[in-house]
Amino acid sequence: MRYVNIFLLIFQHVTNFRSRIFIWFLTSFLNPLSLLIFWIAVFREKGDVLAGWSLSSLSTYYFLIIIAAAFIIVHIEEDVAIHDIREGDLIKYLLRPFSYYWMKFFDEIPWRIIQGFFGFMAFIIFYLLFSKFILLPHTLVGITTTFLIVLLAFFISFTFKMIIGLTAFWFIDFWGLQQIIEVVIIVLAGLIMPIEFFPHWLKNISLISPFPYMIYYPILSFQSKLIDSQVIQTVLIQIFWLAILYLIYRFLWSRGLKKFTGVGQ
Repeated sequence: MRYVNIFLLIFQHVTNFRSRIFIWFLTSFLNPLSLLIFWIAVFREKGDVLAGWSLSSLSTYYFLIIIAAAFIIVHIEEDVAIHDIREGDLIKYLLRPFSYYWMKFFDEIPWRIIQGFFGFMAFIIFYLLFSKFILLPHTLVGITTTFLIVLLAFFISFTFKMIIGLTAFWFIDFWGLQQIIEVVIIVLAGLIMPIEFFPHWLKNISLISPFPYMIYYPILSFQSKLIDSQVIQTVLIQIFWLAILYLIYRFLWSRGLKKFTGVGQ
């Protein structure tokens, strides 16, 4: 119950920044649309199916990226690195009888809900206008497994970004690392194009990383492009990465606290 109250208080605070969140959403909204325009031109030149993708399935893919980028990809690392570690706000969390991980989780959730809502509304509008180009799961099993994969993807994204934020205990140039990570996620998570279109070597690199399990496979699940064995494999790999990332987070957290000094707090 105490976490619910924390969430409600933070949600009330976040609603004061609706216009800022909408601008952030527009950034993630325009990029997939520009890429989709490119692919429409490619399909007109090359044919109806490319690497197992039709224009309808690819259109759905980019429309779903709008929601996925808004809801799944969190941006908590800046708050952790700059406000909590460098500016000393971490002190207020250490004095509270709550887990820092879950406190930051509930700090981030309202931002994802509001930005994800904008993405959902945009998707609904596109679905009403271009329903023949959008393919969605239509069975209860498909919807249930998709929800599980998306939930695990969110926790992988959140835990990974928490790790990036904690590196500020040791690294002075946090912004350099953060920008590099953003580029890596954009490429390897499939935000530019489906991984099937990657060169073989880049596809292999992507598949052994946690990034496609944040965005790419949740979208494939939503499109019902995963068979039963692939669904099970995806969930198991997501659980594996979540466990690994959480162990790394706990290690960095315990080591980082020994280096932290809350000057002036």
